[in-house]
Order: sequence, then C-alpha cells, then structure tokens
Amino acid sequence: MFDNGLSEWTLVMVLGLLVLGPQRALVMVNMLGLMLGKAKAAMAQVQEQVARELPREELELVQEKVQELRRSNVKRKAVELLGLEEDKA
Repeated sequence: MFDNGLSEWTLVMVLGLLVLGPQRALVMVNMLGLMLGKAKAAMAQVQEQVARELPREELELVQEKVQELRRSNVKRKAVELLGLEEDKA
C-alpha cells in the first residue's frame, strides 16, 4: 500500500513511542486501526455498489441501441455505427 519495508515501519513506531509515550502511542495505534478498518469497509461498499450498477448501465445502453436500430433502417444504421461506407458502383 505505501511501499514501505519493515525497517521504515519499525522506525516510525519507535519514533512515535518516543514522542508520544507508551500510553498515548497505544491509544493512537488503536484509533488508527479503527479508522483503517472503517476506510476499508467503506471502500468495499463502494466497490460492491459500482459492481452492481455498472452492468445495469451497460445493459440499458445496449437496449437503447437495439431499439434505435429497430426504429430505423437496420442496414444503414449498422453501417453508420460501424463506420463502414458502402461501395457505390
């Protein structure tokens, strides 16, 4: 996640222990753990919602295109959508 190794995290923890003291450092670590857990839960919820909604939007787009093709000249519309040009001989 942060591309930091064990030595960097150990240094951060030791500095935090020296600056904050043992009691406040433990409280801070607990608070950071709770916040990280809540952030992960929120991210999972957002990913789940996007996974649920995205296929629905794509399906609606495809249905709109099908109805559009049904209302018009299918061959002409297919040529326009695919970007193909008919040879006029």
